[in-house]
Amino acid sequence: MQTMTMKPPIANVGTLGLWAFALTTAMLSVKELRVGASDDGAVGVTIGFAFGFGGLVQLLAGILSALRGQSFSAVAFASYGGFWLSYGTYEVLAYEAVIPRDKVAEEAMLFMWGFLTLVLFCASLNTNVAISSLFFTLAALFFLLGGAKDSGSSALKLVASLFGVGVSIIAFYAGAGELINEQYGKTIIPL
Repeated sequence: MQTMTMKPPIANVGTLGLWAFALTTAMLSVKELRVGASDDGAVGVTIGFAFGFGGLVQLLAGILSALRGQSFSAVAFASYGGFWLSYGTYEVLAYEAVIPRDKVAEEAMLFMWGFLTLVLFCASLNTNVAISSLFFTLAALFFLLGGAKDSGSSALKLVASLFGVGVSIIAFYAGAGELINEQYGKTIIPL
């Protein structure tokens, strides 16, 4: 007689991906605000977060979401994991003067990510308000960052950095809601 064993399902990695995004975005925003850290220290910590938490962890969350059959989460997490890995690589190469900084290329990249995020926002409209709000504000953040890069305006850069902190708070809240609501089997944190 053959016994069948059930594989345990892959856990929901939504919180992990959202928190990896939230904390890495917060680190970058705080670095840009120049709050409480030396420039070199803030850059180093931000790049570390970009590679490890924002990049690798989100990429893994995307792969695990794909294994769960969650196309939207897989695409979103893997995409932003790739964004953070690319950002970290560019920053290291530019900081070490291996490649020159290119303002036009940076602007183009930010605007392209803004448009990609708008598509993800449209796809998120059937999820929940927290996730849709996250993608809407994130698209706005990319456009603000692109505009600040284009204009060279320190005021717009400040607004974008503060806005980035707000985006991080939304992502952290959504992640907390996913984890706590699933853990308790009911809505504790409305999403």
